Parts: sequence; C-alpha cells; structure tokens
Amino acid sequence: MAITSQVRQPLGFGEAMVSDWQAAGLVKASVLKPVFTTIEQQLVIRTMGRPSSADDKALREVVGDVIG
Repeated sequence: MAITSQVRQPLGFGEAMVSDWQAAGLVKASVLKPVFTTIEQQLVIRTMGRPSSADDKALREVVGDVIG
C-alpha cells in the first residue's frame, strides 16, 4: 500500500494513520492510502522499516475494508 506524509483530516475511505511512524523509519507523521501495487524485489533500493504490531493490525483492517 502507498504511504504519504500528506495528512488530511478527516481521513478518507481506506486510509489509516501510521501511529508509530518514527519506529517504522518514516520522516513525518504518515497515512496509509488505499493504493495497491506490486514491485519486483530487484527494484527495491532499501527497506525503510517495519510497521509496529498496532500499525500492522490497522493495515490489515484497511485492506479488509478496501478489498472485502
């Protein structure tokens, strides 16, 4: 899913705040966006971090809401 630091309130359908954005290695408070894509592994330049368990749960809930 896409992640953006352009936080707008109220959040739109399928969006969720990244609550532990600093621990995930993000520079600013960020939002998960309901935009899905796949990327070939060889195109990944670096890993920015990993979501906390709370953010992982929010991610799974958003995916469930968006794709059913």
